[in-house]
Amino acid sequence: MELLRKLSAAGLLLLATFLYAQPTKLVLVTEVWPPYRMDDSSSPSGFSGIDIDVTLVLQERLGIPIQIKRTPWARALDMLRKGQADLISGIAWTAERAEYLRYVPTSYSAVHPMFFAPVGKGLTVQSYNDLRGKSIGMSTHSAYFEPFNSDSSLNKVPLSTEEQILQMLALSRIDLAIGTDPNLSWDIARLGHKGKVEPTAWQPPDTTPLYFAVSPLTEATMLVQKIDQILKEMLADGTMQKILNQYK
Repeated sequence: MELLRKLSAAGLLLLATFLYAQPTKLVLVTEVWPPYRMDDSSSPSGFSGIDIDVTLVLQERLGIPIQIKRTPWARALDMLRKGQADLISGIAWTAERAEYLRYVPTSYSAVHPMFFAPVGKGLTVQSYNDLRGKSIGMSTHSAYFEPFNSDSSLNKVPLSTEEQILQMLALSRIDLAIGTDPNLSWDIARLGHKGKVEPTAWQPPDTTPLYFAVSPLTEATMLVQKIDQILKEMLADGTMQKILNQYK
């Protein structure tokens, strides 16, 4: 009986150690999305930008190394779904994603969905209904606003990068492009498309909050509350605003 008691106690201790052990490293998967994540060959991660600066603060305050791994967006989501990665940044909330991700509750930034048209055609969209019958370039597996996200009556053209979307729009191979500001405006200037495309007359009034999210299949799920606390501290102590101001 005494032996069984000792074995049971040892088993409980082992279980507690497993349940509450802190990860020794986290893998964050993401892709280029200026100004949140930008190519930077001088950076150890190959990235610079808002999300990278926020992640570095998280790494310091968590006391856990975070490896930033470049992965196409659709693949990044699939890796999180399967527990092959721990963390993702700059992600909008959707009910579908919430089924396989654990969102950190505090939003650290926000973007605004915007439509662009070839120059001279921005006035063709005066309301949401004017989207109908037009081909709309969008980033694959991205979420923008409702009812757009769930509107199956629209002619959406999924493309792998916003660079592709803007190139096709500038060549009038699609009628419209949807993206988020400041991201799309940043890319338009960077890619030399000013004067080739313009905002549409009607724009969605929505704001899209951005979050960190973790895979519930890895030890990162135990850090959601701690990450949330750190993000709240960064918002309260001015750290977040200082980061955001660098990219305006």
